[in-house]
Amino acid sequence: MADSYVQGSFAFICSIDEAALIEEAWQLSADLSAGFEPSSVSPEFRAIFPPKTQDDLSSGFRSIFDDAAFPDFGADLRVANSADDPRICTVSIFSTTDFQPAPIAALIQRCCAVSLGDSAIGFEWSLSCSRPYRDSFGGGWGVVFADRIIIETTREALSKALAGANLMIRADPWGDDPAYPVDDWKIEVANDDTRLGYLDWVEARRSLATDIEASVPVA
Repeated sequence: MADSYVQGSFAFICSIDEAALIEEAWQLSADLSAGFEPSSVSPEFRAIFPPKTQDDLSSGFRSIFDDAAFPDFGADLRVANSADDPRICTVSIFSTTDFQPAPIAALIQRCCAVSLGDSAIGFEWSLSCSRPYRDSFGGGWGVVFADRIIIETTREALSKALAGANLMIRADPWGDDPAYPVDDWKIEVANDDTRLGYLDWVEARRSLATDIEASVPVA
């Protein structure tokens, strides 16, 4: 047997109104997870989480979770008011066991639209295991924008890096671009039309082709 942990801890600044929506979401999550009858939510909260079905008024909120039957952020919440500006506060979200990146990111996007218009909010998390099982360690990062959310795991980033490295290893530097054959480059070198190496020559030809295409008027 082994225990897996998803851990994360981050903080961001938002308005007190936005923080109030996040606190409301956390309370609703706790009520639903415990099987309690949820308290009535504010009109502002209902506006950002409109019901998906009329027989379940919390269905819009549940939809941000991977499993709507378990609407749990897996993290704790702390809100601290600013001593310098009563209009803003610092929201801290943290967990050492079951941090849920996707619903947390979705909640921030729904609740903090105004603040996200000024600056994106990012966070990281880690995945670990009590035993050294293969593929049981990693993590990831997330960035929340007003209009989109980007989440990537370290495994995805590693796969991309390995794929790119393998392509570079397999590529033939003298013939990897059939649009610009090495024989054409050799002719230009022989005619003293270029002193660039082959790869630099290919890049220059690509750039020239792009400039020519951009200069052609649209019919």
